[in-house]
Amino acid sequence: MTSEALHEAMQAHLSRLPRPRRLPSRLESVYAAAGSGLAMRHHLDRYDEVSSGPSAHGIDDEDLRAIASFLLTSAEGRWRRLARSLPHLWRRGGREHRRLTGMLLANLPEEVLGDDRWTVFTSLLQTDVGLSPVADAAEELRRAADGPSDAWLEAMAAQSTLWTRYAAVIVMTGDPTKASDVSVGLVQRAEGATPMFDRLRERWMERHLDAQRS
Repeated sequence: MTSEALHEAMQAHLSRLPRPRRLPSRLESVYAAAGSGLAMRHHLDRYDEVSSGPSAHGIDDEDLRAIASFLLTSAEGRWRRLARSLPHLWRRGGREHRRLTGMLLANLPEEVLGDDRWTVFTSLLQTDVGLSPVADAAEELRRAADGPSDAWLEAMAAQSTLWTRYAAVIVMTGDPTKASDVSVGLVQRAEGATPMFDRLRERWMERHLDAQRS
């Protein structure tokens, strides 16, 4: 999309920070006005079917970052209102909504979020949303903060088989050459539910073992 088309769409639909429940539908109007269904096809092909939510509009990450920046600027002085929008945005589903949730979560002040970013993130994972949304959001969080501690990951994994898998995905968004023994063990014991998870684990473990041998 052109920057002009995106700016016009944001001005038209996000000139004022919407109420938390209304933000997802306003954003869908931005996506529809400025998006291209052909963009990001390589990414959409790997997105888990279970992820659900609105159909993807093909908004690329650069444009999603522009939208996140626009929202953060609009919300200055009212960041708590934007923070309250995150659960609604995540639950609405769809690639763009969930990737954008990760971007906002990575950039809002923690005192506004009410807890550290990783804990707030896991509060969103109450149902099985597939692996790609978790990986996408975790990648954004790692841009803003260190990865979670081994103790935090182990506590997460102890909740259930699904949460063990989620914890493993979070680990695998980090550098495999610097992974701790605890993190590696968690990745190894996670029960994969999809070919995507198994491929991700195989590549991550290969890089980890290559680093160990060098």
